[in-house]
Amino acid sequence: MSSQPNQSLIDGIRCLQYLVSSDRAIGCRELSRLMGINTTRVNRLLMTMASIGLTMQDEQRRYLPGPGIHALAAQSIRGSRLFSSALPKLERLAPRDIVVALGVLWEDQVIYIWHSVPGSPTSQALAGFHMLPAWQSVIGMSLLAAESDEQLTARLTPEQWSSLAPYVAQQREQGHVVWHHEDGEVSMAQPVGAHHAALAFAGMWQPGDAVIQARLKELYALNAQLLESA
Repeated sequence: MSSQPNQSLIDGIRCLQYLVSSDRAIGCRELSRLMGINTTRVNRLLMTMASIGLTMQDEQRRYLPGPGIHALAAQSIRGSRLFSSALPKLERLAPRDIVVALGVLWEDQVIYIWHSVPGSPTSQALAGFHMLPAWQSVIGMSLLAAESDEQLTARLTPEQWSSLAPYVAQQREQGHVVWHHEDGEVSMAQPVGAHHAALAFAGMWQPGDAVIQARLKELYALNAQLLESA
């Protein structure tokens, strides 16, 4: 029996993830460019998934997630030990005066699975937030540090790597990332155990060193709560 990965299965899952993340109807050609694979193959994959309700077409024959995606989403949430454990703790314990986010790394993108902003009565969990390039996200910076420099330089442009490298070094040396943005905002992140996720605080404007250290302590404490039963 072959031990090689099944490329058709890999492409099918990637295709569905890109489709769902696009947040709009999308044609085969555009999807094939995003994925970097043949248009005919993308069309065959989408038609196969349509046969089991995971995709469907609109009047222009562009593809959308199908009704089966709801069942898959519910099953995925139930199967995520991190999400089921972290969500109630974040709702109860996360600070309300700053941005708090929990995200995971998928390919070169960060996908938020929980996000709250100051003044909002509710958080957004798994829905409502688009993907963000990992090198532009403090969560991405924190999680990419688990990869080698060789892997990262192969995936990123020289400009992206130049921007990312100091934060990768910081994560490896200190166990967290503190990002001082050019506009005066400060954000910070720390990986959540072995879950390939990271917890982040953001929306802190021109804080002093004492405030940053206090927020770091708060970040570590909340992260420890998430890890207790995850």
